Amino acid sequence: MLEKKIVMGVAATAVGIIGSVSYNWATWTTKTLISVDKRTEVMAAQIEFIKLGMERTYGNVEKPDESTNFKAASKD
Repeated sequence: MLEKKIVMGVAATAVGIIGSVSYNWATWTTKTLISVDKRTEVMAAQIEFIKLGMERTYGNVEKPDESTNFKAASKD
């Protein structure tokens, strides 16, 4: 009888520890992903602002000219 109580106590403790670690990991992961998503959104807005400013200043440059490509220039 005492042996069964010890086994049940150890099992309950193990389940509690696993549950606690899982909860803490899930909380940390969620907070980290939300933080990364917010930073990504800020960077995307900044890049869009820079792109619009460059288009206004230099015009809409879609594709680089092959003659100005570093690899093409280094072959000559």
